[in-house]
Order: sequence, then C-alpha cells, then structure tokens
Amino acid sequence: MEGVIVDNGIAHDQSSPIDIIFVNPLDPSLLCPVCHQALRSPLKLTCSHKFCLQCISVDGSTATCLVCQQQGQAVPDKATQKIVQSLQVFCSFQHNECKWAGELKDLPGHVAVCQHKDIVCSNGCGEVYQKMNEAHHLANDCGKRSDVCPHCKKEVSVKGMAVHLKVCLSVPVTCPNQCGLEGISREELANHLPTCPMSGNACPFTEWGCEYAGGRQMLQKHIKDEPIRHLSYLCDGVIELKAMLAFMQLNTEKMIRTIGTLETKSSNLEKMYGAQLVWKIDNIQQRRNEAKSSARPTIFSPPFMSSRHGYKMCLSACLYGDGPSRGHYFAVYVTILRGEYDALLQWPFVHKVTVSLMDQGAVEKDRVNIDYVIRPTAGRENKAFLDRPVSERNASFGAQKMCLLETLNSYIIDDSIFLKCSVDTETMPIL
Repeated sequence: MEGVIVDNGIAHDQSSPIDIIFVNPLDPSLLCPVCHQALRSPLKLTCSHKFCLQCISVDGSTATCLVCQQQGQAVPDKATQKIVQSLQVFCSFQHNECKWAGELKDLPGHVAVCQHKDIVCSNGCGEVYQKMNEAHHLANDCGKRSDVCPHCKKEVSVKGMAVHLKVCLSVPVTCPNQCGLEGISREELANHLPTCPMSGNACPFTEWGCEYAGGRQMLQKHIKDEPIRHLSYLCDGVIELKAMLAFMQLNTEKMIRTIGTLETKSSNLEKMYGAQLVWKIDNIQQRRNEAKSSARPTIFSPPFMSSRHGYKMCLSACLYGDGPSRGHYFAVYVTILRGEYDALLQWPFVHKVTVSLMDQGAVEKDRVNIDYVIRPTAGRENKAFLDRPVSERNASFGAQKMCLLETLNSYIIDDSIFLKCSVDTETMPIL
C-alpha cells in the first residue's frame, strides 16, 4: 500500500490525508457519485441523490444534481454521516503491521498516536521510519544528529565534527615553531606565538619547498648561503603555476560553454519542472481484488505540481472500473488539489492534460502507450472540477473508459503498471 492514498477528507497532519481501509465493502449508497469515495459531510438533494459537501456547488440551499440534473434543495444528511462515521476501518498503517481496527470517527485519534505510522525525521535528514523507531533513529542513524565535542563540549552535527575539530579553539596542539611546547589549546597557542623563543625560525622560502628550521640566529646565514637553491625552488614554483594557469584557462573555456548549455536547459526546465508524474502502481492483483469488493474502489497517487510554482494535482485510479463502466473498463481521473500558489494562478484550470498507461515492453521502439487527452473547458457545469479549490481538493475529472480491463492485463509486468500524467505548460505563465 506504500504511496497509495484513499482520501476521505480526514487529516492527521496539515498536509497528508489518511489512508482509509474499510473492513467491509462499502454500500454503493454511501459513495459520492463525484469523488467515488465514502460521503464526507453529505448533502441530500430533493431527488434523493447524495454528494459530499465539497463535491457539489450549492447556491444558498439550492443545488443542481450532477446525476439527474434536477434542481432542488440540498440539506445536510446527518443520518448518512452517522452511518459513515460508524463504519469499521483498519489502521491506515496496517501495512506496518498495526493491528488496530475501529470506527472511522476514531481513526484520526488513533493515527495521531499510532506507533506504526510513518514519520519524517524531525532533524530534516529526510529519512522516513515508523514512530516507534524514532528514538533509535535520532540517537544512532540520523545523518543530522548532534554529538558533543570532547574538547569544547559544544553540540556539533556528526557530519560536521571533522570540520569543527580543525578549527575548535579547545583542541590541544603543538607549537609549529618546534620550541617543544605541546598539549596547549589553539586559543593558548595564539597567545604563545608572539613570545615563542623559536619564532621566526622558518625560512621564507618554506612554501616553495625549503625545509630549513635551524633557528632564528642562523636564518640570515642560511638565506645568504643558499641563493641558488632558493632560486631553483622559485623556478619550479613558477613552472608549476604556469601549468596550473594553462589548465585553468582550458577549464574556464569549457565552463563558459557548459554554462551556456545549462542556461538553455534551465530556461526549458522552468516550464518542465514537475510537469509530469510517473506513478508506479504495484500489487495490482491485490488492489484489483480490493476494488472489486468495494473495500478500496479508488487509489490515489502522491501529489505533484504542474510546474515549479504551479497547480497541485494528483491522479486516481479505479482498477475495477467506475460507475456504469464498473467491471468493464479501467478508469483514471485527475484531481486539482488546494495548493500553496493558488492565489497567483489563473482560474479556472484550462490546460491540456495527457494521461498515459505506459507500455513496459522490453524493446523501447515497439512500445505503445495508451494516451487519454483531456482539454478542460471553462463553464458552470465544470466549476466543481476546474475552479480554485475551496476545500482540500476538487471533484475528479478524466477517463472513465481509459481502456478495457482485458487490455489493462497486457500492460501489467511484475504485478505492476505505470501511469504518466503530463500537463501542457505552454500557455502557463511562469511565476
């Protein structure tokens, strides 16, 4: 179940919906005909059809049914809400061997304290682990965990300890003038050097290769007696510097060409960044059985961005079909999620979206993907799908008949399929 979200609008933190796994198949009367999930804050219309509050546009207390197109009153259906909230569910982290099961209304409270839930390292190292393993990770495995410097007793990251020890003022060192003073701290050494009896005993040509360290009194005699050797050191140094300069000039020319290429690529990536999602759905047979039994009729992809600062979206897949096509066709839908940059984007969403079922054949040139192109059209009837989200997500739109279920079988390799979503960014402004 890794990476698959069955979103019923219940959040256990500020960004992640809870994966809801029902113990028993859902009664069709408890499913919203728009989002195909268990009804959330259900509204009942005059025609008796029921919708999630977030999935239908209500004008005052009046709404047009998206099933029969009849207009009438929309009233909260508390009886259905009570039934849905009392449905039995497993823990969202059942895949991590959590054995909890209970009513849906108790799921958020359980997930908040569940020791099996996946969490991201609080230190920011990027590792994901079960909550029960947090203490061990932070103490032993975290790449950003801290340790105490044995010299200055300050907290330093484990990765940065080697660099810290090179500059720590409390580390014991030996006087570089070879006066015999050892075991003093760097801080004390700074006070010692100006008065060191051996100060100034190093030859000024040391950095060019001279190894003289005979004391201050003999230094002038050494400089006077060794002009040829010192000149030789300088000549060798100049030759080395010229070689380095030539090498740097060649590298500079290469870097200038590379920078030009990268600038072109960067310009293209401004629009391409995040515009495509490639979603691997594994354990297909198990998931299809769950969809067939209505335990999990729909699965959701991880969220993705249409561009770097674009629309936040996700895909959903009905592996046993949806609505009238259930049992016959594979269905794939696109959903616009509430995103961080919505206030700066153009609404309604009218950009072309291409959803592809990817061929996994061994010979690349012989692969034939199944593509479904969606060209959203602005209009009142599409407001629930394309307008700026007022809740966590809009109603889903897409391909109720992506392909026959028999055709889908030929795209399954190693019990997995791949779906790709491409959003046309040509007319999308770059923020």
